[in-house]
Amino acid sequence: MKKLVFGSFNIDHVYTLPHLPEKGETLYTESYELHEGGKGLNQALSLTKASGQCCMAGCVGSDGDFLLDILDRHGTDTSLVMRVPGFTGHAVIEVDPDGQNQMILFPGANSEITEAYCDRVLSCFSAGDFLLMQCETSCTAYMLEKAKKEGLITAINPSPFTDKIFDLPLGCVDYFILNEFEGQSLSGAEAPREICEALVEKYPGCRVILTLGGKGSVYYDGNVYTECPAFKVKAVDTTGAGDTFTGYVFTELLSGTEPFAALRLASAASALAVQRQGAAVAIPDRESVLSFLDENV
Repeated sequence: MKKLVFGSFNIDHVYTLPHLPEKGETLYTESYELHEGGKGLNQALSLTKASGQCCMAGCVGSDGDFLLDILDRHGTDTSLVMRVPGFTGHAVIEVDPDGQNQMILFPGANSEITEAYCDRVLSCFSAGDFLLMQCETSCTAYMLEKAKKEGLITAINPSPFTDKIFDLPLGCVDYFILNEFEGQSLSGAEAPREICEALVEKYPGCRVILTLGGKGSVYYDGNVYTECPAFKVKAVDTTGAGDTFTGYVFTELLSGTEPFAALRLASAASALAVQRQGAAVAIPDRESVLSFLDENV
């Protein structure tokens, strides 16, 4: 099975602040860092570190070479990435002392994806391969629908969550991976189990992975409902925690690992990631995650 992440590249401008700003408030930053980012890049890197194999597709501008470098260094296949004129997408990320964050996104090259490019990428994959998408690029609906028609296993992380998500062909989704807010918004339910049951009823045959921050994570496939607690650690920066979790949990589920063990390994990876600054640079390798699990049985 080939694994494809079709998604965004962003240049992350990260500002550490004494607290997240109020409306009209001006704050001096305590530090500034420039990092590789974008949900697509982060999830591709996480899948690569977890499984050793992943292909990334998407668009970068003339300023995006260093984003490809981090993927290439870790063995992600970037041969399908398209370069376009202009700026790569970027994010302005504000982080408080507790590791909580808020961000502003500029789409840049992420909005330059075309249907012709989607066709070119999918021609390199076949039925039974795995596709993971988010909602930070253009042509999400086209890519999702065509991939499903061609027999790929489809997964979507509906982030950032906007009303446009309701226009997507969500009946084409095999796996939803979402946080509590996204789950509530998409399902109309409140409690974790109710969210999962509502989504499976609404989109028959799908599987749901719901992340709950410090409360852990759950998995539901219409039959099996599994809960997994989070590891208690001191968070420094939560920016890439969800993307780290995503790469690890899919690596395990697609290899046949039972749901609780898959959630637990992914939770361990996230616990390590939030103890480090940045998104892509904070994603741990598999050996580190396994060592953390051994120390926290």
